[in-house]
Amino acid sequence: MMSASAPMKSLFLLSAYYSYWTFVYLLISVVTNSFAGAGGPIIWGLRAGLNLSVLFLYCKLFRKKIQRMYKEIQINYRVVVTVSVFTFIVMTVVFVHNQLAGRHDLLYIALILSTGSMMVIIHMLLFYFIIQSDYANQLEQMQLHEKYLRAQIDSYAQMEQSIKQTRHDIRHHNMVVAEYAREKDYQRILAYLQEYEIQEKEKYQSAFCRNPVVNNVLCTYVNRAKWDGIEVRADIRLGETAEISDYDLVSILANILENAVNACERETGEKQMELSLHQKGSKLIFICRNTCTAKVRFKDGVPVNQERMGVGINSVRCCAEKYDGSVNFSVANGMFICQVILNHAGSVKSGEGGSISC
Repeated sequence: MMSASAPMKSLFLLSAYYSYWTFVYLLISVVTNSFAGAGGPIIWGLRAGLNLSVLFLYCKLFRKKIQRMYKEIQINYRVVVTVSVFTFIVMTVVFVHNQLAGRHDLLYIALILSTGSMMVIIHMLLFYFIIQSDYANQLEQMQLHEKYLRAQIDSYAQMEQSIKQTRHDIRHHNMVVAEYAREKDYQRILAYLQEYEIQEKEKYQSAFCRNPVVNNVLCTYVNRAKWDGIEVRADIRLGETAEISDYDLVSILANILENAVNACERETGEKQMELSLHQKGSKLIFICRNTCTAKVRFKDGVPVNQERMGVGINSVRCCAEKYDGSVNFSVANGMFICQVILNHAGSVKSGEGGSISC
């Protein structure tokens, strides 16, 4: 489990366990009046038994929760690790002092109990802080989904209005066609119908793929980009994605597309977005490029300038980790590039999706 997680997360769990182990060792040392390397089979049995019992309880009660925390909860673990390592250092100092003192008086016993209690309370607060941060992240994602749904509702309302307008105007179009027919001007009828078809297509959303969730997200943000004067080119070739939840797909696509549209809106010159979504074997690859003339600062491969900071990027990385994937950011030739790769994407069906420009 530790090898599959980030180093900071592994260090936190390791520090928490060793803090507990040091506390248990000190308690046994006080109760049995023993020191390092000393003690008979009973004392060593206590040392091993208490550690094994905690490991047993961990595997039965807490392992799945901890693994979910490692995979799904994205917070600044540096702060958590710093506090946890500090408590471990304090416990280690007490442990060393226990060996050097060579005696257990009441004051020393009180010191061990108070230090151990402090260690337990601090780690309980750290886990509580992690859980509360998870709730905050989930709230941010729920707000993002709500924003996406509202945009989709607005899009449906605009589509309904276009349909009403088309029904209202159809009588006038029929009159024009009928007049051309009476004049037997068939070429003008064909030209008029072709122009009518082109204009009607522009009123409705483009169909990017057969996956309704992905199609709705793409339509929402591509339409928004189009309204803002952003040129969009999309190459969407998506098959079945049964292994990837719709919730995660929305989180990944909506966060990246919203960042891309917002970045293009800040540009003053030509604005472009290029979207690519396809599958290769069991991998789903999503690449989004958008115009970027501003200087972007990266830290550990992640953009950290003010416009791109926040829960969005952490959410994308969190979703990618759930599918053993990766997220990469870069800037090249005046374009900001975000690439997301997910594993276990399912199989590809031919003939789904295609290239669209608008």
